[in-house]
Amino acid sequence: MPTPPWVNDPAGPVAREIVPLYWIMFAAAAVVLAIVLGALVYSGIRFRERPGHTAHQMHGHNLLELAWTVIPTIMVIAFSVLSFQRLLVLSDVQTNADMTIKVHARQWTFDFTYPDEPMFRTRDNSPLIVPQRVDIPVNTKVALEITSEDVIHSFHVTNLGGKIDAVPGRTTRLWLEADRVGEFKGQCFEFCGDGHADMLINVVVHPQSEYTAWAESAVAEANILLDPATAEGRELFRTLACAGCHTIQNLTAGRFPGAPDLTNLASRPQIAGVLPMSLENLERWIANPQQEKPGTAMPDLNLDEETVRAISQFLITRK
Repeated sequence: MPTPPWVNDPAGPVAREIVPLYWIMFAAAAVVLAIVLGALVYSGIRFRERPGHTAHQMHGHNLLELAWTVIPTIMVIAFSVLSFQRLLVLSDVQTNADMTIKVHARQWTFDFTYPDEPMFRTRDNSPLIVPQRVDIPVNTKVALEITSEDVIHSFHVTNLGGKIDAVPGRTTRLWLEADRVGEFKGQCFEFCGDGHADMLINVVVHPQSEYTAWAESAVAEANILLDPATAEGRELFRTLACAGCHTIQNLTAGRFPGAPDLTNLASRPQIAGVLPMSLENLERWIANPQQEKPGTAMPDLNLDEETVRAISQFLITRK
């Protein structure tokens, strides 16, 4: 189960550097707030106009003015020194980094490109690219090279710490390291358009001994999608009316009420509750859903046989 984002639950060295400074600043802000509000309330009661006391304007108090100038100055200097010390750690991206992952931000997802190494190469000899989700081994320093293709985005995973903007035309750098296995949620922290709230990040941390097996399975899944027939169906699904109704994680975000999420369609025993799951039955359903289930909300799109076959071959891989 994913770990809920929470600043007070650090899961790596970057977050552990940030948390103490966060609480120091929080405590200082709370004290300042209490003093200011207390002074306002006290002044409002003590010096208000009332029977036997006429309110009047007061001018200057050297000791108070000196105090509220010197104390905030000392606080700002102290916070600057503490922040700079931690920035030295956070900005040391490449030293002892075990792997580098490129992060490409766009409206509205993050794409993660793994190192150009044999274990991450797909059938077309290109590096593995996965949207929205990045998988890393535990206790491994991972350098991130981050850029954007459209507007400014911001990369942040609360439990792992660090936040940096993804800027078009520039490469910014950040590093992550997790000291425990699990899933950690993040999000774009810079408003970037209508889909900003859905621009999510999922960091999955694997045991060292299981990471190679994960890489093999991820490459195998990518190879399925690179198959010419599957790739054609994927593109058709994304560009035709299917995408307006149905959601497939990392591909479409359909919003038609009641339309099922098809991310793991092929793992279901039945299609629309009426047909056993199979390639042939998917073709029957897509070709004429009203015939298979009269009154269903899915219309007959009058697709030709080749289009139906291509979309079905893509959907049968969604497990």
